Amino acid sequence: MSLVTFVSARGAPGVSTMALSVAGVWPSSDGHAKALMEVDPAGGVLGLRLGLGEDPGLVSLTAAARHGLDRMALWDHAQELPGGLAVVPGPASSSVAAQVLASTGGRLGEWLAGLGDVDVIADAGRLTGVSPALGFVASSDLVVVVARPVVDQLHAGAEQASALVARGVRVGWCLVGDGPYRPADVEAAYGIDVWGAIPGDARGAGLMIGGAPAKKLARTALVRSAASLAGHLSGWLHRSAPSPVPPFPVDAPADGPGGAGVVVE
Repeated sequence: MSLVTFVSARGAPGVSTMALSVAGVWPSSDGHAKALMEVDPAGGVLGLRLGLGEDPGLVSLTAAARHGLDRMALWDHAQELPGGLAVVPGPASSSVAAQVLASTGGRLGEWLAGLGDVDVIADAGRLTGVSPALGFVASSDLVVVVARPVVDQLHAGAEQASALVARGVRVGWCLVGDGPYRPADVEAAYGIDVWGAIPGDARGAGLMIGGAPAKKLARTALVRSAASLAGHLSGWLHRSAPSPVPPFPVDAPADGPGGAGVVVE
């Protein structure tokens, strides 16, 4: 299987919306099932936003893990959205979520990594060097750092990305919305590939959270861009031969004083 985890480092760039959007359009062909999992130590939001209960979910899954998990455990502790996407919601309580992840997050990530024919897209929320979700995140095949292209979010994201890279994790950016820096600027400044560039689409995000029909969602800029990112990452993950994740097509570096323009000191 593949474990792809979405995180942020500062602000609210839309990690949960991106994880939900990408999971919804993630290719599930070639015998690979897919599921969305909330592992945000600040507390889950999908249960509230989408009208799901917390049980079954992350708490019941980690409780079952004390007695050993079989291959069907992921589905036993998942709920299904109207479109068919399996979701393992996290608890809304931050104290419960943090406790669960601190005690079993690393082992849960390793267990997921040992499953076959399943792709899990996870939402780990805001990542810090002391996050209870860090062990889970470090088990991921890919970590996608979601940030708006503004200097405070980029600085914080690059710090966390560098720490993960030092642990052998493959990390890339997903830039959301407008800002002073273009994808090529960010790559040049921080040396981390941009895997996705998502336009700001408040309407699309609202439709996504509101559970709009798939046909209506498919026409939004958010979902079209999420599908491009999902196809890009899925295509790499299921290659027979390992190689670096190819960079997402980006624009040319900005002209004018300062070159790339992002201050990295």
